[in-house]
Amino acid sequence: MNDLALRVEEVGSVLEELDAAFFDIPFENSDFQNRAFVVAAQITPARAYRAIGLRMFAKVRAVKEYQFQQQLNAIDIEEKEAKIASPDTSEFDRRRLRVEILKIEDGATFGKKLLNDALRELNCLYAEFKKLPQYTREQFEAEEAAHFEQRLTRQLRGNGATESLTNMQRDLPGWDAMVALAGDEIKRLEEKGPM
Repeated sequence: MNDLALRVEEVGSVLEELDAAFFDIPFENSDFQNRAFVVAAQITPARAYRAIGLRMFAKVRAVKEYQFQQQLNAIDIEEKEAKIASPDTSEFDRRRLRVEILKIEDGATFGKKLLNDALRELNCLYAEFKKLPQYTREQFEAEEAAHFEQRLTRQLRGNGATESLTNMQRDLPGWDAMVALAGDEIKRLEEKGPM
């Protein structure tokens, strides 16, 4: 005997309920997670700039992949509908094609949810990106020693949980001041000229 409260015929309505309930709940990073553990966790603004870029490129690729997949799905549906309308198609093939169309349409809501997540992350990360100065390779390299010295010092002092709390309690609240200092340092390097 099966003790499950749901029956197979109820799964569709439960999925609709879940789709609605979780549409705005992030399945990847939350805004806080991006600010504290993607941006502020990088210690230096140059490393944050790099981390933001890596994450944004991944999200842009996800959005573009969604767009391409939607175009392919539309073509697939159109092709299947044309085959259904053809007098040369057997009744079994028509039924099979209708199920294939339903399967494509069934995945659309989850795809929209993932698109919503990606766009939300992109907006959060883009706002952080706009706070930072644009780095040249030389400027980025100039901050690397400070980044690794601080990173290794933190690793010597404690474990990952301590570092995560430091990101939340010290790095995130002081992040805007750190970005302002980085902008001043970049101006100083630019005035100094190439090394």
